[in-house]
Amino acid sequence: MIDDLEQLLRLAARVEADAAEGYARLAERMAGIGNAEVAALFAKFGDFSQLHLAEVLGLQANELGREFDTALDPPSWPDGHSPEDPLALAPVDELDPRGAIELALETERRACDFYAAVSGQTRSERIQELSQMFAEEESEHVEHLQRWLARMDRA
Repeated sequence: MIDDLEQLLRLAARVEADAAEGYARLAERMAGIGNAEVAALFAKFGDFSQLHLAEVLGLQANELGREFDTALDPPSWPDGHSPEDPLALAPVDELDPRGAIELALETERRACDFYAAVSGQTRSERIQELSQMFAEEESEHVEHLQRWLARMDRA
């Protein structure tokens, strides 16, 4: 259970930093195998992650009076990695476009589930509010990736 705002915002920053790094690697992989369209998708998702990270760092500054370096004091995750880290789930260099999108979908679902669980378990109204907002952002990414997969199925 997360009832400490600093803990939530530090975790959220790490989640987004990991996602940005993972999406950059996925974009590189897709570009390397000649799929510019899917590479652009992952570059866009990397941009989303950078925007979300900036948002979280802004929340840290506004609500806690400082920003925390995501590289310092990394959190302990129950399964060893943050929920939105595609690099922890599969060898990126072996993925084809569909596999990469499925992997991204899995990480976005994991992030959404993480924030939904935080929201449902906390006693803090502010943490509940923020974690619901983060879960909604992640669910938009899930829907976007599901549309990509459906489009691939139709092609």
